[in-house]
Amino acid sequence: MKVLGTAIEDLSAAPRRTTVVVSDLHLPADASPAYDWFDDLLARAACAPSDTRVVVLGDLFDVWVSDAQLRARAWSRAVAALAAATAQGVDVLVAHGNRDYMLGARFASVTGCRIVAGGLRLALAGRDALLLHGDELCTRDLPYQRAKRWLRHPLTRGFLRVLPARAAFFLAARARAQSRAVQARGTRDRYEATAAAIEAAFATARCDVLVHGHVHRAARTPLSGAREVLVLPAFDEAGVHLVAADGLLGYRDRHGASLPDFPPQIWR
Repeated sequence: MKVLGTAIEDLSAAPRRTTVVVSDLHLPADASPAYDWFDDLLARAACAPSDTRVVVLGDLFDVWVSDAQLRARAWSRAVAALAAATAQGVDVLVAHGNRDYMLGARFASVTGCRIVAGGLRLALAGRDALLLHGDELCTRDLPYQRAKRWLRHPLTRGFLRVLPARAAFFLAARARAQSRAVQARGTRDRYEATAAAIEAAFATARCDVLVHGHVHRAARTPLSGAREVLVLPAFDEAGVHLVAADGLLGYRDRHGASLPDFPPQIWR
């Protein structure tokens, strides 16, 4: 199944008692509080490893262009933390985001994580849920949607893999600078999910819950028929994430404490 062009992996038949969902960590090359928050999140998951699944819903790193990053700078800290968690039995899935779609087999081998190239369908607190990074929902961002098709083409990815790390980092930095310049000139609406895309996702996946990140602004929005959309904020801003356990699905802070739901959102 594909939703808005994104391939969906179905894990409905393999539930875990607890599922932790986090998005947009943007872990940088240098020290950041987000590393401490992520370490704590993985440590909590490892308290009941056989019962717990952690889903990183895209943009684990601020950029990932080379497997040389596995051993480089602060990125290696996240690699070690993930390897420790999976070694204890935590099921960790890492979905591609718009900044780290080059994560592949070598990263999976070293960390023990499963790489998800698209989205996921699974059970969250007993409800059928669709999990997406969220960029495919921003259908008004036409330049990005066009660029995404060729950037993720197998030929482009193959070319990037054989580039020297220095050259790959240069191209990534240039692309990020161009993206920031475009965002500065545009309107905020261009980078938001659209009502049509949300409805298309529900219609295709036939789910009760849609969870996504990418837009960096949390919201919990009830829809008709007991459906709802939960948007994850950027984890590196405050460590906020989602936990589904014991029939409940809700936001948690960086310490794992429950948070009130975020206000609903209206899409155009």
